[in-house]
Amino acid sequence: MPRLADPALPERRRGQILDAARECFRERGFRLTTIEEICAQARISPGALYRYFDSKADIVAAIALDTRAQAEAALDALPDDHGLIDGIAALARAFFEAFEQDATLFADIWAEAAGDPVLAKALGARDRATRERLTAVIERAQRAGAAYPSLAPADAAEALMAALEGFALRRTLWKDRDISEAVRRFRTLALHLLKPKR
Repeated sequence: MPRLADPALPERRRGQILDAARECFRERGFRLTTIEEICAQARISPGALYRYFDSKADIVAAIALDTRAQAEAALDALPDDHGLIDGIAALARAFFEAFEQDATLFADIWAEAAGDPVLAKALGARDRATRERLTAVIERAQRAGAAYPSLAPADAAEALMAALEGFALRRTLWKDRDISEAVRRFRTLALHLLKPKR
């Protein structure tokens, strides 16, 4: 009787490679880590790795996108009404917590993306999708009278995302471990940007 393929194997193998890459990047940094070192850490052959990823940049993009996706799950819970600011604060907390797991790596990834079009394209696609989702939430809140109506929703979403990422990078740079204080500051900014009456 022929063996049945394990349908969960591709996802497990992909996770195994990403976990190994994270370990290597933490130890040696993104630039110095080689595909061979990732394969050794994952205990797979280069051929097996290349079934899942085309390059080291592809692996790095997957790590960044997977981690960001965890934080972005909070977007699904954002309300359109007067709970919007608290929802945005919860999104900020989720983002800061996800970012903190590999803060130095993500700072390196963003810096690398500035000169790597493949990595920039992957990150840019996720960024656009997130910005569009946040823009839609702000538009609905404006229609419900729960957000400042004269600010273009896309501009508000862009400002909030830039601030969120800026807060995260500054926390990494200054070794700030107080997530609650960062969330409080971000919530205050969101409140002043989006509050219905000014």
